[in-house]
Amino acid sequence: KAEILTSPSGYILDKKMRMKLRAVTFNNFGCFYKRRGKLHAALQYLAKALKIELTSEEVDNPAGTHLNLCATLSQLGRHGPALEHAQCAIELLEAMAETREQKGQEGQAPPNGATDDGSILAIAWHNMAVEQEHLGMLEAALSSYQQAVSVAEREWGAGHVKT
Repeated sequence: KAEILTSPSGYILDKKMRMKLRAVTFNNFGCFYKRRGKLHAALQYLAKALKIELTSEEVDNPAGTHLNLCATLSQLGRHGPALEHAQCAIELLEAMAETREQKGQEGQAPPNGATDDGSILAIAWHNMAVEQEHLGMLEAALSSYQQAVSVAEREWGAGHVKT
């Protein structure tokens, strides 16, 4: 039903909004199938979500989609492509943080949820480290784990359970 509602012949006439919701829908289906152990179906839906996100300006969380792809590929033992998705997530999150800082320097307040991106960044660094470890890139993995801890401490504090 969600796919029908977000299809071009569905109820949402605004194309940007429809594509945004369709990407979220596909991402959610990907997460659903991943949790059910249907990893190939999950991969197909996550790839559809990413395709939309790469061609649309109005998307919520392309870094999150990359991380979902990373986790799914990792479970399939495809650690090289999983690492690439972790790297993409980090690049997107760091670029978003840089943009926010520039806007902040111009007197504009950063949008709500800026710390959410920081939290996701810590997870992305951790996922990258895990994939590097799977690939035998131990020095790089150690560096990425340290980066994950650094971001987590900045976001949550050194004494937080997630740190």
